Amino acid sequence: MPPADAPTLGDYVLLALLNLGGDAAMVDIEDLAAEAFRLAPQRFRWRKYDYPSLETVRLALKNANTRTVSMVLSTPEGHERMLTAQGAQRARTVAAQLGSMSESRDDEALRRRTNAELARVEAHPAYARWRAHGWSELDAVDLADMVRCPVSTPRGAFLSRVQRMEAEAARWQRVELKEFLTEAAERLPRLLADAGVR
Repeated sequence: MPPADAPTLGDYVLLALLNLGGDAAMVDIEDLAAEAFRLAPQRFRWRKYDYPSLETVRLALKNANTRTVSMVLSTPEGHERMLTAQGAQRARTVAAQLGSMSESRDDEALRRRTNAELARVEAHPAYARWRAHGWSELDAVDLADMVRCPVSTPRGAFLSRVQRMEAEAARWQRVELKEFLTEAAERLPRLLADAGVR
């Protein structure tokens, strides 16, 4: 029986997602299954054959998201996944625990695009108002403009966009921006309700 602090299936899937760049972009679930199998072949294999088990990965992903903490985002179709800021943090903890994280695969073009997007949010007038006065002077339209998401976007997609940017801010160590986006995700239902968006 593994020790109580041994990584769970969910931990291995989070680490696999991190290894594939899932802290900055969506990753196909089949690639994720292959990486999880590479990390822990005995835990992510078919019962009889040495093939990656997509079903085990799906179950681990489902268990990684709790009612209070979302570790992984998914596309509406469910074929791709990405780490939230909390998921990336947990994956890095697991990597340190296992000592097996692959070298960072930062692509220079991705780094420039992501940092430019984060810099655009940090330069937005509504972000300056938040820094000066908190949330009292911001509304859903401000937030939608900041994350380039129409205010009429379905709530789940809007929240996913905010959480993706939060994960990117955490990845690039933009601490204050990450704090803002974390609060934005928490306040989004209220902001949309105040704007009359259902």
